[in-house]
Amino acid sequence: MSILNERIKSRRLAMNLTLQDVAEFLKVKEATAQRYESGEIKNIKHETIASLSELFKCSPAYLMGWIDEVSVPANQSSMTPVDIEILHKFNSLDEKGKHTIRTVLEMEYKRVKKSQFEVVAAHTDDYSEDQIKLMKQDLEEL
Repeated sequence: MSILNERIKSRRLAMNLTLQDVAEFLKVKEATAQRYESGEIKNIKHETIASLSELFKCSPAYLMGWIDEVSVPANQSSMTPVDIEILHKFNSLDEKGKHTIRTVLEMEYKRVKKSQFEVVAAHTDDYSEDQIKLMKQDLEEL
């Protein structure tokens, strides 16, 4: 087993992830994720290594065995595996899907914020007719 395979397995275990978690994140079968760990797959694509480093919160250089320190890339330091999975799923959506997610997220954010704070002034949201129509369509489709 190479250092890459060993580090894939050790980081997966350190992150308390299952092979199924890794497979879902990479959009491969669980058996493929297992073969990455076992060394059965010898030439892992660099895109896969980059994705694994995101999931495992380490650098690709660490996974490859080029450095011994598990350094976390700055843009990933506060992201959990679930955060990364959500971001990947969002990025795979078309513009309509992204719009729907943004709309629902904004509505939920306002709902939660509204319940956290006391209302001190009455006002209306400045949504255009088109924005209201799109929000209603999004909700109907959900």
